[in-house]
Formats: sequence, C-alpha cells, structure tokens
Amino acid sequence: MLVELEKARNRNNVVRIFREELDGPESWTDGFVVDANEEMVLLQLIDDSVHLNGYQILFLEDISDFVHPAPFNDFQKRVLALREEQVVDPEVDLEDLAVLLIDISEEYGLVTLHREEVEVDSCEIGRVVRADAVTYELEEIGSDARWFDDTFEYDLYDITRIEFGGAYEEALMLANDDMGDDAYELADDYEEDGLLVEEE
Repeated sequence: MLVELEKARNRNNVVRIFREELDGPESWTDGFVVDANEEMVLLQLIDDSVHLNGYQILFLEDISDFVHPAPFNDFQKRVLALREEQVVDPEVDLEDLAVLLIDISEEYGLVTLHREEVEVDSCEIGRVVRADAVTYELEEIGSDARWFDDTFEYDLYDITRIEFGGAYEEALMLANDDMGDDAYELADDYEEDGLLVEEE
C-alpha cells in the first residue's frame, strides 16, 4: 500500500480512501497524499465544494481499500487549478505520534482527534499540552468556541484519525480570539439549547 500511496503523491493525483470497519462501506475520504510511512498517511483533503480543506492523518492498518486515481481526479484537479488552490505540505513529522500532536497544536492552534473504537460518534478538539509514549493531555475547546476549564487525559493509541488546519478549526479559533476575557468557561453554569443548566 505504501508504494501505491507514494506513487499517488509523486503523480499529484487524488486518492479515495475507505476504512470500512470504522466508517462503513459507503464512506470515504478524497485527498492528496502529502506524506506517508509504514504506519500513517497524511492527506490534504478535498471537500464536497471542491476546495482544499485542511489535513487528515489516517493509520494504514485501518484502511480497507483505496482508489488511485480517485473517480473524479481530473475534474477535481481542474477546478482546484482554476481556483489557484495548491497542495501545501504542512511539514509535520509522522515518525513519532506524541511529537506529532504537540507540533500540530503549536503550529495550527487546534487539532481534532477521533477515537472511533472508543467513542463512535464523537471527537475531541483542542490543543495537546503534553504527550508521552502512552497518553496525551488535551486542553479542549467546546462548540461555543470557549476553552474548557480543565484538561483531559486520553490513551495515545486510542486515536484513529487526526484532523487539523480545516475550516471548522479555523472558525473556532477565529471566534475564540475575538472573545477576549470570555475565551474560557467562566462559571460552573453553561447554556445548552438556550437553557441554563447547572453542572453537578
């Protein structure tokens, strides 16, 4: 698989990657291969509007199949060229997962981490403040763009997908930066669906 991924990178073609066990047979990822090693592949993603939209790191052991070139490779490349959008290497090192998470957090401000074998329908977004060979500590940001008061520790190798540098992460950081003194949770109470809920 690594040889084919390298071939796609050298030819600057779009690949379509499937992870059937984690995502099901009807879901896939389209993107350009930016880097790959024996364990991981780094993609620059193409969204449904045919824009480059951030980066994704997948683990080769989770990939059930991939298509090279992707079905709409020529169309996608033509549109991106007309829009003058080019693949950019974020220059992150795939060799050490713990170091990788710290580097992404420092360079991009936020990283989205999926642990799909533990939490199927959710993910955590934040900045990794500490990581070692076993665990990582995450300062999380909520969907209201406020940092949580506490940090949370997770098992490093529960991670199944890493995303960063996308439009959603950018939107959270943009809103958070604009909040000033309100950038963190300020009390034990928070609003949910328009109602004030008191934490127990």
